[in-house]
Amino acid sequence: MKQILLNNLAWFRDSGVMIPENGLWGVAERVAVTEGNEAIEKMMNAFPAWTVHEKHCIIEQRRADCNFQAAYMYLLSYKLFGDKLYYDTAVNILDFLYFRSGLLWRRADRFVPGSWNWSHIRRDSTVWFDDESWCIFLALEIAEKFPELEKKYEMRRFAMMLAPEMGKALKEAMAPGPEVLDGETHWRANTFVGRPDYPHWGSLACMALARAYREDPQAEFMELLDAYHAYLDSYADKFDVSEVCYAIIGACASYEYTGKEKFREVAELYGRKLVSRMGENGNVPSEHDEAPLGDHLVDTIYTINWALLGLLGLKTLAPSYEEPFQKALALVCSIQDKSPEPHFKGCWRGMYDMNTQSWGGGDRYEGGAGSIYTGWTNAPISIVIALELLKEKLFN
Repeated sequence: MKQILLNNLAWFRDSGVMIPENGLWGVAERVAVTEGNEAIEKMMNAFPAWTVHEKHCIIEQRRADCNFQAAYMYLLSYKLFGDKLYYDTAVNILDFLYFRSGLLWRRADRFVPGSWNWSHIRRDSTVWFDDESWCIFLALEIAEKFPELEKKYEMRRFAMMLAPEMGKALKEAMAPGPEVLDGETHWRANTFVGRPDYPHWGSLACMALARAYREDPQAEFMELLDAYHAYLDSYADKFDVSEVCYAIIGACASYEYTGKEKFREVAELYGRKLVSRMGENGNVPSEHDEAPLGDHLVDTIYTINWALLGLLGLKTLAPSYEEPFQKALALVCSIQDKSPEPHFKGCWRGMYDMNTQSWGGGDRYEGGAGSIYTGWTNAPISIVIALELLKEKLFN
């Protein structure tokens, strides 16, 4: 597994997603394969910042969540291997985020205080529940594990400025009640974007609020965690397997940071659902509506990556999840790209076809085989591998 992680770190260095490769100007969102990609025109229209190569392009937008995930990956790799180059790259990425990108809104006027704009190419303030959740969670994790970085960037200050704002938005979204999934949802909020009736947004918000609760045990944070997990408990049969993975992540975080047994019960409820959908090969079906669908497809953007994180959280709660975690991890390690081209070598592309034993299965403008994400796919998978090698928990 060490070699698998080193391969992926080399991909970050060599693929063109960091120019320069030391992270000074952050990490691009993804590599997009242009040859034979049915979604490339829509992709390039939707995300109009790119560098074109012969058979691929780099989607150049810098997203705060992707950069936080990459920085955390490098910091864990530094702890594991002791190579200061990894630490320095993480610091360069964080310098970009906090000092050079303009993504952080530091004041309490005009925009959500402490929020990170969705990407550096946006001309307005766009604040997503899911992306901001990773920014809160990882800022607080890095601040605790690397005090010198907390001192340099005031990571806690801005994360704890944003967390109550996310809490207000989630409370506002939930207020009319969970009339969800069978028609129009009432779960809207004015300041944050997303549909928190789906765990993709709501459970990640719980992850962030639970981590913030550990820093400052505000009663409103606990009330929101209680309300959201009561909702998950009632609607457990409504979600596809991708949403199940997100629900596990949020519930595990909520339990680990609060110790409340109800959150553990919800985590295991969804854990059983995930394991029941897992094949002998360790895969779970591709069912997300922004990805090609099929039991034979390994979706590394919306499904197996989050299954790994969820199972890593679950196996610290119950030893019965160790075996499914190891099966999923072995599958993901086995499909790491071995192509010689630097924009492929050592990565995980967005989708793998188990029937053909090759990358494929179709493309969408955000999902599918032709999208190779830095965050969401590659950095989170490497984070799981690094934590497993370090014998550290996902939620400490």
